Amino acid sequence: MNIPSKFISVQANYLINSNKFAEEAYIEIEDSILQNHTDTSGIFTINSSGKNCNGVVPVKEGIYQRLEAYYEWFREKPLPYFEDAQKGGPIDVYKEFGDSRTKFNVGLEFETGNISSAHRSMNKLCVGIKHGDLQMAFLIMPIKKLAYYLTDRVSNYEELAPYFDLLDDFPIVVFGFDADRYDSSAPLLAKGRDGMSKRNIRKWQKY
Repeated sequence: MNIPSKFISVQANYLINSNKFAEEAYIEIEDSILQNHTDTSGIFTINSSGKNCNGVVPVKEGIYQRLEAYYEWFREKPLPYFEDAQKGGPIDVYKEFGDSRTKFNVGLEFETGNISSAHRSMNKLCVGIKHGDLQMAFLIMPIKKLAYYLTDRVSNYEELAPYFDLLDDFPIVVFGFDADRYDSSAPLLAKGRDGMSKRNIRKWQKY
């Protein structure tokens, strides 16, 4: 895959250039997007035979699995603020950098829902930062061109971009990713959880 669009807030840019944990988080997430592919040549090809013809779950699975296998990120981490409120749900992917004295907690949301869901994800990350549960956050989503061929109503980078002005006081990065190649004869990506039921999900755990 490739990343044609990205937003890096003022605070995120400062951290990436001054904090080794922020830099590591940025590199690990960016690498996991760029290394996501559908064939052995390292190319991510999307079927472009018609609108909404591909599922989005297999797209995010490749990114999640690389974050887990190569960089030891975990899925579905409840944040204390939302646990106390009994609302909001867990962060999609999470990692604690550093040690007990210098924790640097990073949350990642992969947006596969509609634009309302994208706003909730963005707000969840901001609230997590505001309450000290996260020190940095990332949101990743398809660009408009790619979203056209994914599940109906999946939000896209361009759709959320007008609201990025709200993020300058938060250390947040938003990646807008795209397929490397479009091909109307390529295999379709399964929708829903088709073919994914036997995968091993590495859940968050405390040591």
